[in-house]
Amino acid sequence: MGKIAKAISLIVLFLTLTVIIFTGCKDTKIFKGKTVLRAAYWGDIKEVEIITNSVKRFKQKNPNIEVQLEKLPAGDAYIEKMLTQIAGGNPPDVMFVNAERFIVFAEKGVLLPLNEYIKKENFPINKFYKKIVEKFTVKGNIYALPRDIAPICVVYYNKDLFDKAGVKYPTNDWTWTDLLNKAKKLTKGEGATKVFGFADDWPIWDAWVLSNGGKYVDDIKNPKKCLLDSKEALEALKFRQDLIYKHKVMPSPSNMSAMGGVGASDLFVSGKVAMFHSGIWKSPFFREIKNFKWDAVMFPKSPKGKRGFPLSGAGYAVLKTTKHPDAAWKLVTYLAGEEGQIELAQTGLAQPAIIEIAKSKNFIDDNPPKSKAFLLEAVDYGTFQPDTSAWTEILNRHFWPAMDKVWNGTSKPETVIPDAVKKINQEFFKK
Repeated sequence: MGKIAKAISLIVLFLTLTVIIFTGCKDTKIFKGKTVLRAAYWGDIKEVEIITNSVKRFKQKNPNIEVQLEKLPAGDAYIEKMLTQIAGGNPPDVMFVNAERFIVFAEKGVLLPLNEYIKKENFPINKFYKKIVEKFTVKGNIYALPRDIAPICVVYYNKDLFDKAGVKYPTNDWTWTDLLNKAKKLTKGEGATKVFGFADDWPIWDAWVLSNGGKYVDDIKNPKKCLLDSKEALEALKFRQDLIYKHKVMPSPSNMSAMGGVGASDLFVSGKVAMFHSGIWKSPFFREIKNFKWDAVMFPKSPKGKRGFPLSGAGYAVLKTTKHPDAAWKLVTYLAGEEGQIELAQTGLAQPAIIEIAKSKNFIDDNPPKSKAFLLEAVDYGTFQPDTSAWTEILNRHFWPAMDKVWNGTSKPETVIPDAVKKINQEFFKK
């Protein structure tokens, strides 16, 4: 037994040393004589496939560069993980960023300005949507190259339910009133068998506020005051609340719980929702639908004739701490370049940030939703969230608790939102 124990100890020691050696290689960015880059990202199955394929082709064209992909959970978990790695002195070289949370890293000064590379290599930044480039720009410095842009304005609709109810399909010039009238005619049944006329992917209250002429703040790039207590904002929030409790054409939070806690997109797929508001990224998922036909239309105008909805998007940034900025720049330009965006466009997952690719048959194709060309115009009406890293905290601390009371039907917007906005301005926007 002593010999066996000794042999096991030697094996354990060998494995431990192997781990240490390879970990050391990773830390020094040297692997078999190659420059090694770490790239952090998140994404669903389709995005993982796209990024993996793009990186594979990049390595074929750049055999002296090894890329280690690090897939992380999306949302707040991604932000926390990245901040932890940065604080611990072990950040990746390249990171995926979205429009909403990009400012968190830009304000901390951890991203590498890309202006000199863009100028030196004559990178065609002017081919990208100006809005998303400006979003990734702080005080004149561009900190990320955009991969896609995402107007959250897509209202998917079930053609079969419309046909069965004898309701005309929506068109891009429709209004809130049109949506309500159609939703009333499309809402059928009671209880577990009820079909709702309208639902959204999450409480997308911003679309109602922005299309009614409301604003998040006084200045998106340099916010000094929250304006979500304006007359326009309160009217819009009341309209969405009325869809749930007055007109009963939209599921309430309690309805969603009673239906097993499934997402609104699942209700659309199962034929329990006639119209569903989200982004174009739902298209690959909905293309699996076999039991009914569907299409999409732009989010409606308010009774004032205004358009507006939240705008999102994503891109790639280089960490300032990278030891290989030139190689990192090469990777970023490839992932956010034409080849990567064409592949992205063909999946239907996202609207490319390069305008010509967005306009091309790679994106505007015959796959559903066939009417998606409205997204090209929609960019002009989109509004990004404010450029302050405190915005998520602002929403979580004061706005969401007030909004929960509105969506639960226990309070009207005008009774809880003004007080929440007052606290926001006192705590976060003191002069």
